[in-house]
Amino acid sequence: MAATLVFASRSTPVVPGPLDEALWYARALGWPAAPGTVERADPVTAATTDPRLLSAYWANAPRAAVRLAAGVRFDVLDVPGAAGAWALDRVERQGLPVGPVAATGTGRTQFFVAPGVAGDLPALLDWLDWADLDLDLRAYGEGDTVAAPSPWPATWRSPWPRSWEHARWVRPPVDPGRMPPVDALAASAALLHVDVRFPDVTRLIGTLAHACQHVRLFPRPRVREPRLLTLHRPGAA
Repeated sequence: MAATLVFASRSTPVVPGPLDEALWYARALGWPAAPGTVERADPVTAATTDPRLLSAYWANAPRAAVRLAAGVRFDVLDVPGAAGAWALDRVERQGLPVGPVAATGTGRTQFFVAPGVAGDLPALLDWLDWADLDLDLRAYGEGDTVAAPSPWPATWRSPWPRSWEHARWVRPPVDPGRMPPVDALAASAALLHVDVRFPDVTRLIGTLAHACQHVRLFPRPRVREPRLLTLHRPGAA
């Protein structure tokens, strides 16, 4: 899936705010966005990719949090932070693609997967013999929204959380080396073609279930969070 990102020209560079983030997800990835709080979307505004509607939404609430609609371009599997770190480490050690991963302000880890997975999760857990256990493995699909992490690496290193943020990318949907810097928002035609790839869901669900069971049986005094990708800054392009 490819998309083109175009920002209107601006006279001076800016630090992107909620509207910029909503427009980026809508234009670059085709992910519908809606305003809300860090916990839920505004019930009276529908998630959209229409730049005019998004601009109107945030004109009324400039510091509203950005919520992304699940069930359209992606679903989300949500696990405790320790389980997420354990699963992410195992998947990457095996050399398997993991797809986008975010960490939330409440200590959860969210794995972005192909749309439709949330509805299939009970059957998949049953098929994998994990259905009878309380795993604390949550799924968000059609009708749900999740907090939108900022897409720009420069903002990942800024003081956090900002008032509208509730999540940060651990593994972003776009390679940071391909992201334009914040100053590029001032360009009249900043173009970005994006192809988001999701993981093999059967392997991922099996690993997440195993991770949830592992941390439930062997809890640690301190929760180990997933390693942030931004601790290893990419070289100059």
